Amino acid sequence: MITLAVDCSGRWTSVGLASDGAVLAERSAMLGRKQSEELPLLAEEVLKTAGVRLSDIELTAAAAGPGSYTGIRAGVAYAAALAEALSIKVVPLPSLKVFIWDISESEACVAPFFRARQGHCYAAVYSGKEELFSPAFLSEDEFVALLDKFPDAAAVTPDIERFALVRECGRRIIEKESSSGGSAALLGEACAASAVAPRSVRGVYLRAPDIGPVGR
Repeated sequence: MITLAVDCSGRWTSVGLASDGAVLAERSAMLGRKQSEELPLLAEEVLKTAGVRLSDIELTAAAAGPGSYTGIRAGVAYAAALAEALSIKVVPLPSLKVFIWDISESEACVAPFFRARQGHCYAAVYSGKEELFSPAFLSEDEFVALLDKFPDAAAVTPDIERFALVRECGRRIIEKESSSGGSAALLGEACAASAVAPRSVRGVYLRAPDIGPVGR
């Protein structure tokens, strides 16, 4: 099965292609405000590198959140639109799980977290490939308290400079800038049984959107 996966939930946009447990091609780029516009071009580059035609794709996958509101919408919309055009299904993936999937076999326990608004973060805990704590919207204090419950967990983040309490809590920290597009595709392939119809995919935001100057 050929799976195309996209992750637009963070600062980097990652695209990957996998088939039968092997990564065929992957790319990551910082697209900024041009994410929606350039995501199809990035996917086209990945397909060209792998020598795969758009019509060969049998499954799409997208990081559905939590993370960047705009990015989640862009990634989910692209994966769903492509799946709709090809009459195939989409696998919605937890962004935090996508983020650590490429290190899930080398790290016994990890607590990935992303910066959110108002000094909060999105966080989860995984042991290998098992979810120990579901993605949640937490204050920094709450995240440090969560780490206390999992003494073996390493904190994994692209945003450590914004979290002084986490830096000072004595926990091992893995600074990781982005997900791997190839790993996202492998995860999508592994979760193929949870694929849904394109129009059923929804973003997972975990909090209300900011309106006007509030929370900025």
